[in-house]
Amino acid sequence: MREYIHSVVVVTVALLGLAACGGVANTSSSSGGRQYTVALINGDNTDPFFLTIWRGAQTEASKYHMHLIEEAPNTFDYTQQVPMINDLIARHVNAILLSPDSDYALLPELQEAKKAAIPVVLVNAVKSTQPSYVPYVLSFLGTDPLALGHQAGRDLAKLTRCKGVIGVINSVAGSRGDEERGTGAISTIHSLCPGQTVLPMQYSLDSRSKADSIATDLMQAHPNLTGLYAVDSFTGQGMATAIESLHKSGVVKAGAIDAEPQEVAAMKAGALQFLIAQQPYQMGVQGIDYLYDALTGHKSKITESVLVPPVSVTPQNLNSPKIQKVVYASTGPS
Repeated sequence: MREYIHSVVVVTVALLGLAACGGVANTSSSSGGRQYTVALINGDNTDPFFLTIWRGAQTEASKYHMHLIEEAPNTFDYTQQVPMINDLIARHVNAILLSPDSDYALLPELQEAKKAAIPVVLVNAVKSTQPSYVPYVLSFLGTDPLALGHQAGRDLAKLTRCKGVIGVINSVAGSRGDEERGTGAISTIHSLCPGQTVLPMQYSLDSRSKADSIATDLMQAHPNLTGLYAVDSFTGQGMATAIESLHKSGVVKAGAIDAEPQEVAAMKAGALQFLIAQQPYQMGVQGIDYLYDALTGHKSKITESVLVPPVSVTPQNLNSPKIQKVVYASTGPS
């Protein structure tokens, strides 16, 4: 989950809750109660991970007869989120669901939201990695990166039967989340398969072409390579391309984090054997639930830190209704 595109459009959807003067329209819902306007400020508006958060939030907001505003930067960039948050505070939205593009840089905006008595819930966020935000938000909803790595390690150990050599392709050096996705897998493989060799991690810089090149080199340099693991979607897509090009589909067992449409297509084609989904839809649903609780006087129902468990997606379970709910969407809600 990390998508960078070079567009100049910022998408704003469903401005139904804003009055013409720029404030919030307070009306009655169809159930007779107050109709709340809630804003989702997303990570970006192209990555299927964030589009899936949006889908979950919209579904749950409709359940409560809320007006949902969705805004997002054109790229994964917190500096574009700053004016969005400030504008929505000025418009007096009732609550904010935020997928922060920085672990610390949005602190002033969160402080202003608290001063304005606007409850905030974070999605795609982990409390332990964003401690400065703690006093200003009601809840953190995210996936533990170590848990993602551990699940990938278990899947890869099973598929390779603890034989041969494993390659791990990381994304960005120095990113705590990426590092833990990698080290989590490596530690699990070492625990389950003490005799199996895991090669030193290499870094794709979040580039499909770089991941393709790394995976190609690993397969050519190590004839006994039995497994490959990529820590994110772009890296997984590049890795899958290399596997297909060298006709190693199924010979080298491979998997990646996330369950974006391109990754699912690679799995259907046989290049990947597993994906580890993060459940962004559930994050969107639960985020709206918590904001509704806050707005209706039920803050006691809110858990400050929720680690949404990862889910293994495989060719064998892909078509089950349960797994279809965790596969990422290619578009936002219509």
